[in-house]
Amino acid sequence: MLPTAALSVDAAPVPERASNFSAQLQSIYKRIHRQHPGISHISVTLHLADGTAPKVFSTPDTSFTRPLAQNGFPVPLAARKFQTTGHTVPAHSQSCLNIPFAVDEQLWGNIFFTMSQARDFSPEIIEQLHVYARVITQLITSEYHSKESLDSAISAILRLNKVSNSESPAHLKRVAHYSRLIAEKSAATYRLSRRWIEHLFLFAPVHDIGKIFMPEELLVKPGPLSPKEFAQMKTHTLKGREIIDHVIDSFGYQEEAHYTGMLRNIVTHHHEAIDGSGYPYGLKNQEIPLEARIVAAADVLDALLTKRSYKEAWSVDKSISHLRTLAGNRLDPIFVEILASSKEELVEIRSACGSG
Repeated sequence: MLPTAALSVDAAPVPERASNFSAQLQSIYKRIHRQHPGISHISVTLHLADGTAPKVFSTPDTSFTRPLAQNGFPVPLAARKFQTTGHTVPAHSQSCLNIPFAVDEQLWGNIFFTMSQARDFSPEIIEQLHVYARVITQLITSEYHSKESLDSAISAILRLNKVSNSESPAHLKRVAHYSRLIAEKSAATYRLSRRWIEHLFLFAPVHDIGKIFMPEELLVKPGPLSPKEFAQMKTHTLKGREIIDHVIDSFGYQEEAHYTGMLRNIVTHHHEAIDGSGYPYGLKNQEIPLEARIVAAADVLDALLTKRSYKEAWSVDKSISHLRTLAGNRLDPIFVEILASSKEELVEIRSACGSG
């Protein structure tokens, strides 16, 4: 039998930081602005392969990715498809220089440099900005390949769940979507960037990865767990943290670029309770990392809505009613109310992800 003693893991939640790309983009902007004070903004627009709205990173404020129209740039210009052969061809107006950039002869996006006053860009400034555009392109491609590596690592971790029948792929997808729903509806309150929310969506399905170390009979037991069984079950958070720490160390993932703190916090702290009665460390209220509080609410909701070995599936109304009884003691009441006011979205998510 596997040992049940808790692993020695630092109890402190890992703080979140700004993304590496945003910080470097801000640094580039400051350097350009010192040379050319008339340039007031840099905006990078990424055209996504899935056909969804472009991502926009903007300076001097890079805390959020905002719709293009709110940054003062012409939407048709950003959406225009350029024929490229790996070289950028500028299209400029009196106030905005637009440099499309390509990677492997594929259009990836546009870099906009905006003047605070309506005037032409001189040839000398255009030449200098092309140099900066190439630097920005290199940063983007480097981060993209780094993210691909992280996505592959998370996919590999999730394949470990096939060892156990207790967590279905549909359950993991639903928890990810519920978590993103909560984050999107509380983004203004907590100043959550689009990048933060995307990483939450990526990491949420990994929350119970430590259960691969639990005996199968414990995971599918139809009745309540005994005190000894529950003590063993509680170790899955720290065993999951050990897996995540190993992956992070092995691949050299960094906090700023990969949000490793968020991943660790979700796996370690998603069973903490607002009143301090949770595990593994008995954290209370705001001591519990935001991402862990979000995933906890999403996970409990899906457990209520889904048939398990010890219960039948509950209706949305019954599940929401029970969630409210947990608000303020086990779950964050703000996130419970977000779910309670999002019944239509919950039904849509279950329909799209399946009910297994």
